[in-house]
Amino acid sequence: METKRPSGSPGTFVVSLDFELAWGTRGRPASSRVGPWLDGARDAIRQMLDLFAEFEISATWATVGALLMAQPGGQKRHRMLAASRYNDVPTGDHLTVPNWYAEDVLQWILDCPVPQELACHTLTHLYVNTKPEGRQEFADELDLFIELFDELKLPRPRSFVYPKAYQAHFDLLADRDFYAYRGPEARWFESLPGTLPAAALRWIDCACALTPQVRNCEFVANNLWMIPASQFYSPFMGVGKHVSMKARVNKAIRGLNYAAKHGGVYHLWTHPFNMGFDTKELIVGLRHILNAASQLGISNFAMSKLASDKHREAQL
Repeated sequence: METKRPSGSPGTFVVSLDFELAWGTRGRPASSRVGPWLDGARDAIRQMLDLFAEFEISATWATVGALLMAQPGGQKRHRMLAASRYNDVPTGDHLTVPNWYAEDVLQWILDCPVPQELACHTLTHLYVNTKPEGRQEFADELDLFIELFDELKLPRPRSFVYPKAYQAHFDLLADRDFYAYRGPEARWFESLPGTLPAAALRWIDCACALTPQVRNCEFVANNLWMIPASQFYSPFMGVGKHVSMKARVNKAIRGLNYAAKHGGVYHLWTHPFNMGFDTKELIVGLRHILNAASQLGISNFAMSKLASDKHREAQL
């Protein structure tokens, strides 16, 4: 999934997207506030795919499997959603409940003239229990996701993104022959106690457009590599309401410049529904970022392609 653009730098540009729609806020207070973002998500996704085609960007779409579980007639739930804990999930399809099902968007992604990667974001946006007792639940979600993709005749997923970055049980990914997972951003202040100190420092980091962390991939086990995240392309909500578009773009360009000069991975990520409100401004900003990457001649890879190449190099 490498772009056709010849590389003029030692660094790599990765784009990953948490494709989850309403599953991402299910059961959370935020679910009552994100309606406008969800309603605009499809328009944003179309424009993002247009940009990826224009700039020859292979992105990794970390997909919640349940988005692809619409049933004919929409009168019942998919057998994988039959448990009572999913009673709050509406039945239907992308036409009747478009925030919950997205067969149409899947086809758009598959039809993009520049190959896009379909990856795993768990079956139901599971927050992984990092304790030993969470292993079986996580394993079950992975196995069902792989089974679903097989039923839909989709390529076996090779990349994984942990919902809310609750990361653990990496051996379960390695055992299922995943090649890559997205690692967390290296921001020390996120572990501070309370919410205000981290939020304040997050704002300073974003508003001042400090150079994001550009790191190297790390081998984990078997064929599995960690692809480190660098920057969240944030919507205009929360801390993001107080950060200018110019600061977002400048931060990204500094990350790209660092990777182009010194090597390493500049890894930009977001949720597609985050782009569903203030879409025009966010798309313009993304265009500036992709254009900067093109001008630098930096290579672009989907996550699994980067990981498999790193693994091959390590064997030499």
